[in-house]
Amino acid sequence: MYLVIVGGGKVGAPLASSLINEGHEVFVLDHDPDTVASLQRDLGMVATIGDATSVRALRDAGASRAGAIIATTDSDEDNLAACQLARTNFDVPRTIAVAHSPENAELFDLAGIDLVVNATDLVLSNLATALPAHPLIRLMPVADRSQELVAIKLPAAGTVVGSTLSELTLPYGTKIVLMITADGRSKTPDADTLVEAEDEIFALSPANSTAELWEFLTELR
Repeated sequence: MYLVIVGGGKVGAPLASSLINEGHEVFVLDHDPDTVASLQRDLGMVATIGDATSVRALRDAGASRAGAIIATTDSDEDNLAACQLARTNFDVPRTIAVAHSPENAELFDLAGIDLVVNATDLVLSNLATALPAHPLIRLMPVADRSQELVAIKLPAAGTVVGSTLSELTLPYGTKIVLMITADGRSKTPDADTLVEAEDEIFALSPANSTAELWEFLTELR
């Protein structure tokens, strides 16, 4: 498929490379001469200098035979304009645009863009995969800051699940003060309290042992 990419920056350049590797015919339109020169050096003569909000520039990029236009510039206004021009002037069958502002993503949908890529959602999804699934939450320091109150969510497949508190070998000086079940019930911790999947543990922990406590409570079977 012949594809026109508007914007050869952080998103457009790797996207162009990936699509070319998949066998697509790609052409990139960008207003910055240095960006175009870099693309030509890395990918060949698949890019040119031009303003994607110009009908002439889109025509020169081959929009009339494109199966899709993908707008990836840093400007939401330019991305929207490029897609609308491509559809109304060249009857491009599929329009795809990056929306950097969450508010603009809805506007893009209303304007009839076929696929809106919300940049904020991309960042959040990447963070979700990068951050631990069962984070350590430091609630507050205690006394002279040698201790802290922390909350730790237990994984369903944790090694401590199914044990009683008396069976756990916690770091020295740690005291569990409250437990909340996955369905929101509170449990007063004592020696016979059973540790259940996805319990949230609230504990007073020596500051220098908190990381060790988190590792112990979130270790998987």
